[in-house]
Amino acid sequence: MPHQGEILTLQRHFQYHIQYAVPVEIYRDDVFVAIGVVTAVDEGFVELQGTLYNRGIFTFISRPGY
Repeated sequence: MPHQGEILTLQRHFQYHIQYAVPVEIYRDDVFVAIGVVTAVDEGFVELQGTLYNRGIFTFISRPGY
């Protein structure tokens, strides 16, 4: 289980967040982009409530309790 503020990189981290509806923050470089619940993930993209984010461009940070 990823902890508050941990960067998500592994497929199992994203699957955990989907299974338990744990929110994530998304950043591009150091700029905040979005926060919400991951609805789908594959090797290249993360879907956050209908919007796709490229895993190679964006950083995903665990935010349990948000």
